[in-house]
Amino acid sequence: MSLLAPARRTFRTTLSLWSARGYASTSSSEPSSSQPPKPASSEPSKKDVTSSCPAGTIMTGLNYLKGEPPILAKPDEEYPAWLWELTKPRQLMDDGPGGKAEKRQLRLTHRQTLKDKNMFKTK
Repeated sequence: MSLLAPARRTFRTTLSLWSARGYASTSSSEPSSSQPPKPASSEPSKKDVTSSCPAGTIMTGLNYLKGEPPILAKPDEEYPAWLWELTKPRQLMDDGPGGKAEKRQLRLTHRQTLKDKNMFKTK
């Protein structure tokens, strides 16, 4: 995110972001006695990533052929395991100067710089 991002927002959006901020009530240093502390689980849960729609939901817009039955969403267990890995951000190994990670970072910074320059040209 660039330093110029707040300048691109409208005044109403910026004002609503500031006014929507809420603060917690008084904080106490001692833990509450009404709720026991939860133990930290050592293994991650198997269903930490789920699909955005429940099984049996009609998937509109996917069936573009005439006369075909509607496409229904399947339960999460019927989809392959690699499908849920696509939602995670891509991690590139740092392979030194001139490597893929550095090139990608430079491309992203140049793209953001170009967007910032174009924004100032329009005003």
